[in-house]
Amino acid sequence: MLSIQGFPRSYRRELTQALGLIRQRLAHPPGPVPGDLLGDLRAILAGPRPTVDLVFGGATGACQEDYARSGGYRILLCNRTFQEGRVPAVLLHEMVHVALGWELDAEAFENAWFRRAEGARPPTRSDWETFKDQGYRAWWVQMDPRTRRVTDYADRFIHTFPPRPRTR
Repeated sequence: MLSIQGFPRSYRRELTQALGLIRQRLAHPPGPVPGDLLGDLRAILAGPRPTVDLVFGGATGACQEDYARSGGYRILLCNRTFQEGRVPAVLLHEMVHVALGWELDAEAFENAWFRRAEGARPPTRSDWETFKDQGYRAWWVQMDPRTRRVTDYADRFIHTFPPRPRTR
C-alpha cells in the first residue's frame, strides 16, 4: 500500500493518473513479467503490507539532479520527474527497486511497459556501467550485451535497448 506524503496539489492529479496507468499495466501486463515481481508490484499498490512511503522531494538535496530515489520502503519523487512528464515510468522504475529489483530490472520494465511519451528513457552511460559491473544480470532479467536484448530467466523476451551512448 502506498502512503502519499507532501505532494503539492498541482502534482497530486498527475500522480493519481500515473498510479492509475500503472494499475492498468499490472492488471494487463504489456509483456511477460515474472510472477513474483508482478505480485510484489501489486502488493506495493494495493496490499496491506508493506506500506511504501511515496514522498515529494522537491528540487533540493537528493533531488537537485535526480528524478527519484528509493530505499527500503520509501520512494522519493523529485520535481524534475513532474516537470519532464516522467511520472508513470519513473514511479514504476522505483517500485521495481522497492521490490528488490536491480538497475537492469528497473530499466528493462520501465522501457518495456512505457513509451517515451509516458516518461520512459533509455539507460544512461552510468546505467550501462552498472549493467556491465553486474555481469548483465539482475534479479529477474538478463541481457545480451552485444544485442542489448533483455529476457527473463525463462528466456521470455522483455525488451531490446537502443545502442549504448558513446563515451567521448
